[in-house]
Amino acid sequence: MKKTIILIGIILFIGCKTGDNKSEKLTSEIPQVNDQFQNFIDQFPEIKLPIKIKGCEDDFQPLIELKKEISSSYEKEPYYVFGKILTNGTYIATITLGAADCFLPILTTYKLNGERIDSKTIAIGGCGQGPCFECEELVEIDEELNIYIANNLKHYKCDDDYEEVKGTKTEETIYKTGKLTQKGKIELTNELKK
Repeated sequence: MKKTIILIGIILFIGCKTGDNKSEKLTSEIPQVNDQFQNFIDQFPEIKLPIKIKGCEDDFQPLIELKKEISSSYEKEPYYVFGKILTNGTYIATITLGAADCFLPILTTYKLNGERIDSKTIAIGGCGQGPCFECEELVEIDEELNIYIANNLKHYKCDDDYEEVKGTKTEETIYKTGKLTQKGKIELTNELKK
């Protein structure tokens, strides 16, 4: 009888010990958001999808620059805050703005522990001010996380006063399409024209 009680005790002890190891392993596999990363992410207001960003036309006031003291581990460039996008919960997506002739949106994804997954400028670029030329930078992200990036261009001949010479206007659109994947990768096509 005594041997049976000791044997049951040993089995229970080994079973509890094994269960603890499984619990420890499971806990270590679940990414934990650290305070520094949380402070970084808290700089970004939540964005509701769909969104449309016109980098040359939208008024982004007030422009808020990323705080260097809490951002340097996650973003080295002095970008401006735009917002964060709700995803499937396994990663976090942010949009920052880079300053050029027009504001260029940068989409970046992070694991929940702050490790960067992917980052891409979601703009065509090439817009600027000048005579005989018009352009519109456009980015759209829909509810299914599909991405459309376009630069709508208009060229025409000008007279000496920089007025359009009628009948000389040409238009083209340079664009990319893509998607933000379930794993946080940003997939974009090469530039296409229409």
